[in-house]
Amino acid sequence: MMPDDFSLRDLSEPPEASYEAVRRRVMGEIRRQKRVRNAMRMLAVAAACVVLAVAGLLVLRPGAGAVAPPILARAPGAPELASIVHRAPAQRRRTLSLMAHAHAPKQELVVRMQTDDPSVVIIWMVD
Repeated sequence: MMPDDFSLRDLSEPPEASYEAVRRRVMGEIRRQKRVRNAMRMLAVAAACVVLAVAGLLVLRPGAGAVAPPILARAPGAPELASIVHRAPAQRRRTLSLMAHAHAPKQELVVRMQTDDPSVVIIWMVD
C-alpha cells in the first residue's frame, strides 16, 4: 500500500544510460522487423517470378496439351477449292447520288427544351 503523501515529484530522474539502453533496444527491434519484412517481400517476388516462368513455359511450348480431334466423317463430294470461282461484286456509280446530296438545300434544325422553371426555355439551333 502506498502512503497518502506520495508524489511523482519525489521520484528521482533515471540516469541517461537507461534512456540510451531503451533507445538501442527499440531501434534494434525496428531494424529486425524491417529485415523480416524485406525478406518476406523478396520471397514473394521470387515466388511470383517462378510462377510466371512456369506459366510462360507451359503456354509457349508448341503442342502443349493440344491434341487434334479425330476425324469421324467427311462430307461426300465436297468441291475442290481450286474449282470455286469468286466474282467481285459489280460496283455502282454513286456520283449521281452524291451530287444530289451536295446541292440539296441545308435545313436548319431547332431543338426546344423545356426546363422545370417555366421562365427558362433552351433553344438549340443546329446547321
